[in-house]
Amino acid sequence: MTTVNGVGTNTGTSSNGGTNALSSFSKNFDNFLTLLTKQLQYQDPMSPLDTNQFTQQLVEFTSVEQQIETNQKLDSLLGVQSDNQAMAALSFLNNVIEAQSDQVMLQDGSAQISYDLSSDAQTATLVIKDADGQTVRTIPLDDTKTGSHDLTWDGKDQKGNQLDDGVYDISVQAVDDKNVQLAVTTGTRGKVDAVQRIDGEFHLSIGDLDVPLSKVGSVRSPTASGSST
Repeated sequence: MTTVNGVGTNTGTSSNGGTNALSSFSKNFDNFLTLLTKQLQYQDPMSPLDTNQFTQQLVEFTSVEQQIETNQKLDSLLGVQSDNQAMAALSFLNNVIEAQSDQVMLQDGSAQISYDLSSDAQTATLVIKDADGQTVRTIPLDDTKTGSHDLTWDGKDQKGNQLDDGVYDISVQAVDDKNVQLAVTTGTRGKVDAVQRIDGEFHLSIGDLDVPLSKVGSVRSPTASGSST
């Protein structure tokens, strides 16, 4: 992986592969034509070469050449698309994002958390776990209406002790008035301090928290009061 202007990238070789394949094919195609010409030149007049056979071979070689050239053009388009994605990802640096996530980054003793209820809940509880899977805090939620809600976790455990900064798992357990479990989507908010590409997809970093670019719902400048999708 290489880093350019703060963006980590995994370099690929698909374009070189297409070029090498076309070069190799061109040599083989030239050899094929040479052999075909010699075969026609020295063929037995009493047993001429089957015209349909060598015409079919010629068509097959031409088809392969066209496929290789098509792949080269696709590689070129993918390269342009990747460059555009890199520039778009760079624009997130030092800006605040809101993203769907089941984790949050506790920084400087606080973390921004959001949750989206699929319908009104009778009760809802935020559950926070550490890296070992141990529950460190449960918080009864007051906002139980359908829709998205935000809250700030003060970074303290159930006993009021301040926890270390780091990545914590979050989930919301909610039931309706019939005690039926509700679907809840959780999210987080924070400032992006790094961008990298992993397995072809760009990821944003909020401290140690990794957020795929595809999970980002909105972005705002650190001083903006509103957000833009």
